[in-house]
This record gives sequence, C-alpha cells and structure tokens, in this order.
Amino acid sequence: MNNKNSERTPKSEMVGQRLRYRLKFTKSGPVRFIGHLDLMSLFAMAIKRAALPIAYSEGFNPHQLISFALPLSLGYYSNGEYVDIALKTDVNCKKLVEALNQNLPDGLMLIAAKAIHPGEKSGAALVSACAYKVLLPEAHRVSVEVAKNFISQDTIVISKKTKKSVADIDILPDIYHFELQEKDGLVTEINMRISAGPNRSIRADSVMKALFDFSGKPYPEYGLIFVREEMYQENAAAPAAQHINDRTLI
Repeated sequence: MNNKNSERTPKSEMVGQRLRYRLKFTKSGPVRFIGHLDLMSLFAMAIKRAALPIAYSEGFNPHQLISFALPLSLGYYSNGEYVDIALKTDVNCKKLVEALNQNLPDGLMLIAAKAIHPGEKSGAALVSACAYKVLLPEAHRVSVEVAKNFISQDTIVISKKTKKSVADIDILPDIYHFELQEKDGLVTEINMRISAGPNRSIRADSVMKALFDFSGKPYPEYGLIFVREEMYQENAAAPAAQHINDRTLI
C-alpha cells in the first residue's frame, strides 16, 4: 500500500466537502497557563496562518470546525491532548502537522495526526479515561503507607459541586489505576488512570485532595505538578467485566 495514500482521508468521508482529522499535541511551558478559550483561539490563528483549507460552520456567525476532546486544567502539562478539525480538501497528515507546528507558539507541538474514518465519533464523545502523572516535591510528600491505605479503602468519598447543590460521591470506582513511586518511604510520584468524558469524570486534583485530606496534611494548592499523559477510549473487544479504557484516540 502506498504510504502517502494511507495518510489521506478515505473518500467516503467527504460528506459536504468536509474531511475530518484528529491531531495529537503536547502542552508545556508558560502556555499551559492559558485557558481553554485562548487555546482555541491560538489553534484558529495557526490554522489561518498555515493557509489550511479549514471548513466553517453554517449560519450567521460561521466559525472554524475545531473540537477539542477534553479541556485541560489550568497549569497542567500534557503529553496527550487531542483536537478534531474539518477541512474542505484532502491534506497529507505529515504536511498538516508540519504546517501547524510552524505556526503554533512555543509550548504547543503537534506530534501525530490521522484521518478520521466514516462514522467515527468525535474525540470528545470517545474519551472515557485519562492517565496522569503527579509529581510531589519534597516539601509536599506523604508517606507510602498512608498512600497505600488511602487507595485500599472500601470507598473514597468527596464532596462534588453540581449545578444545583453539593453531593457526596464515591470516586473509588473511577480510579482505574494508582501506582506509587517512592524514596525513603515517601511518595515522590503518582501515576493514575481515572474516568473522564461525557458519562463519568473525576479530576486528578480531586484524587490528590482526597489523599491529602486522608493523610491529615493541608493540600498544597499550587505545590504539585500535574501531567496529563494520555487520553483513552473504551476497547469494545475487552471482556465486559474488565476496565476497558485502554485504547488511545490515535
């Protein structure tokens, strides 16, 4: 098979002259402190500067057809962000990545792209879990024993704000993986995979706040380093009884 052809959108996806692509990018440096709306604007400007044949919505106020899979919390690093875009003509995926990287600011870098096949859901609809790495500086470390006792509880209940009230919820079923790195009996790093997306979702900092509350130590609001490592979708081929959030979006 010709490699160039394999990087192009299947012809059957050309509905209404709109071709869909999914892009994976990283976020680091000062740009991680910009909000989601500003991030959307940066991508919109980069697409315009790259002269890509972006498709627009219809109506009185047309806008570029760009859709991010899941907003990233302010200040977080990420190695696995995703955005879907629609183009009016076919573009080679490698050239698409190169063109955007030349026009995005420092701290935002595309690392992969793929053409979305006909009928495939958007990244926002697919995502069901996220992997995070949390680094604990020396001043904010908890003991390994406390962390192990925390994740071994029968329930982990937190208070979560809703639109109308505050509800107590058990987040333990939403923590699919919880792994510790340690030094001298203290936790230096936590790697977790937790629920995310339209059906169930918890925040990485909510897990960490619950851990610090369990330990009796005050939560360091700006003292931890969060890195979103990857987003996952459900794997329909896995046994139903298992956690099946193990397929990346690309």
